Formats: sequence, structure tokens, C-alpha cells
Amino acid sequence: MATNLVKVTEQTAIVWADTTDYSSTVSGFARTHQLDFTSIAAGTYWQGAKADLGLSRFTDYAVHVGIEFASAAVSGETIDYYWGSSNNATAATHNPGGMSGTDLAYSGTAGDVAADSVHQLLFIGSLVTTSDNTTVVQYGMVGHLSGSAILRWGMPLLLNGSTGATVADSVEQYIALVPIIPDVQAAA
Repeated sequence: MATNLVKVTEQTAIVWADTTDYSSTVSGFARTHQLDFTSIAAGTYWQGAKADLGLSRFTDYAVHVGIEFASAAVSGETIDYYWGSSNNATAATHNPGGMSGTDLAYSGTAGDVAADSVHQLLFIGSLVTTSDNTTVVQYGMVGHLSGSAILRWGMPLLLNGSTGATVADSVEQYIALVPIIPDVQAAA
């Protein structure tokens, strides 16, 4: 009996990183949108620029990240990642949780603090830190975006839930949405 095969192919990633010093040499991801990871303090929320995922966007994205700390990280702390979808291309229009659609610190809605406002966003997942030295970039896949969570425009947000700041450069730090495409093939 012939069975269909489902193969998965990856497409070009949508990547938030800093335009001034990010290098794709280590990650292999080319930067497409702005997010400056430089010296994000412990307990601080930071948001990236609004991106256009395209009229014919994909239905599933794997979310990969890279982060580096200014001092040795503490094992078991988290960097939490969120997604804000929008139905409008303008940076500050129709964004959940008071997101600006630009690369800057996130403080929440006009009437509430970030820790409460962030609940209007989609939680993607967390990168759990290891107690490595400052020169070690911590990488991982933190989750998926899929289905109705993906409107045409959107932006990422992170919470530095660790006790240390990120390093004073953004050379190897990023958030990448990697489109995952199911490719159904008839078995021979």
C-alpha cells in the first residue's frame, strides 16, 4: 500500500537583529528587521520593529533565538519571548498590549504596566539560561507561531528575566521566524 510522505522544508527566515553590528556568521540568519539587543537590563522588556510577513504568509514558523550576557549567566533563569500580531502596516497602529511597532523598550499600555499589558500578546516560549561565561552565545528554539496567531504584520517582544544584562553589542543576538512548509509527496 502506497503512503503519502510529508517532508518539511525551511524557507528564508525573518530575522530581528541590530543593523549596526549584527553578524550572520555564527547564526546563519540574515537580518531583515531591527531589534537592538545591546545592554538590555535585567527585568526589562524590549520590542522589535513591525514586520510584514507577506500577503501569502506561511502557516507555521519555528522561533529560533540567540542571546549573550554581559556577565556569566545564572543557570535556570529565562528570557521570555512574545509575539504581537497586527492587521495594519503602520508601526503604532492596531498593536496589542500597547506595542509601538518600533525597536525600543516596552512599557505596556497607556493605562497599565508592561507586566500586565504583555498578557495581551501571544507567549511563544522561553530560553532557559545556562551558567556559561560572557563569550558564550546561548541559542535555542523557543517555540512556534502558527495558524490564527499570524496576521500579516507583527513584532516580537522579549523579557530579560535573568539577573544580568545582555552584552554591550548585538553581534550574535537575534530572533528568527523560520517558515516551516509541509511538502506532501506521494510515495513511490
